[in-house]
Amino acid sequence: MRHSLLLALWLAIPIHGGAQVPLTLVEAQRLASIEAPTLAAQRAAVDAARQLVLPAGEQADPKLILGIDNLPVEGADRFSVSRDFMTMRRIGVMQDMTRSDKRVLRGERALADVRREEVMLTLTEVNLRRDVALAWIEVYFADKQLTLLKALDQETRLQVTAAEAAFAGGKSTGSEPFAARQSLLQLADREIDVERMAARARAGLARWVGSAALQPLGDPPAFDQLAPQHRDVIGHLDQLPHLAQYGPLQDAANTDVKLAQAAKQPDWSWEVTYAQRGSAYGNMVSFGVRMDLPLFQSRRQDPAVAAKAAQAELVRAQAESARREHEAEIKALLVDWHAAKRRLDRYSNELLPLARERSTLVLAAYRGGKGDLMPVIDARKAEIDTRLAQLQAEQEQARAWAQLNFLFPDSTAKAKP
Repeated sequence: MRHSLLLALWLAIPIHGGAQVPLTLVEAQRLASIEAPTLAAQRAAVDAARQLVLPAGEQADPKLILGIDNLPVEGADRFSVSRDFMTMRRIGVMQDMTRSDKRVLRGERALADVRREEVMLTLTEVNLRRDVALAWIEVYFADKQLTLLKALDQETRLQVTAAEAAFAGGKSTGSEPFAARQSLLQLADREIDVERMAARARAGLARWVGSAALQPLGDPPAFDQLAPQHRDVIGHLDQLPHLAQYGPLQDAANTDVKLAQAAKQPDWSWEVTYAQRGSAYGNMVSFGVRMDLPLFQSRRQDPAVAAKAAQAELVRAQAESARREHEAEIKALLVDWHAAKRRLDRYSNELLPLARERSTLVLAAYRGGKGDLMPVIDARKAEIDTRLAQLQAEQEQARAWAQLNFLFPDSTAKAKP
């Protein structure tokens, strides 16, 4: 039963041309970008913002005027629109005239919104590639751990067979077969846990690439190498989409301040109407102009300017806070990546060779009849733990690599297949 989850996944893997097609990290990122709903939503947001640029700088639509003036409501001519000489049926048009500097500022505000949505689209793409990389890495190392444990499972079964044969031949005590079987059961329990991790990791990857997550994975990128741009990430913080979004936000906030200040300058409107009277009287044309009177600026326009200035300062403070936060996170990731790299060097050059040498020596002593089985089992456990710890360090390095290597847009940082 412990193999049921992986068996179901394995049987569901699509076959192409009689062979399973490996899913590389680059291919997984490409598949994820094709139909990602987050990307589609953000592209729609960019398009919506662009559509608003042209109207932002235009005058308001004209207004149609319809009316009746001086309609009598008493006497013999009540509610008649033609008998009383003062009654007029009126039709006209009115146009609000916004100052040109205000319209320019509104256009700049709309362009700032477009730039922000474009940066958010880039940020969404960057986050998508990073998240896919992290999901791919989880699957890769879960599979690698499972492969290691299955290989060790075969070796442990041989130890159980040898211990039982030695006990049957009177060459060992009954504790050795028991210890060997216990070691095999403990290894099987580890396999169950890793199978669970592998199935969950495949489900996480399927969120991004669908059924392609069931394919075997291809060769991994070089997790011990960072793209040249990422060796000095701190020196290029302003290029990060996570921080670049604050540029358009600041431009928008500054433009809002200017618009609030421009509200102190009055706009105006004009209107023309044509009035028709009874047939005995001549028709009339009227023309008028209206203008705002910002007479109480200290209680109306000035507070609005102060509020927009405070919001602009808020954006500046948020940008600085985000910069410090991302700088700290990136420095921590670099520390993790370098530390994992040093740990891997130690495992490869010192710890794993020592564990293997110990296993070889105690196994040789046991085969030569100069030792017991328990030291062999203990040495094998230690070697297993060392190899799994090595994989854990490699996975930690890969996670830090993914979060560092996909900070910038695809044009500046690409994963190697």
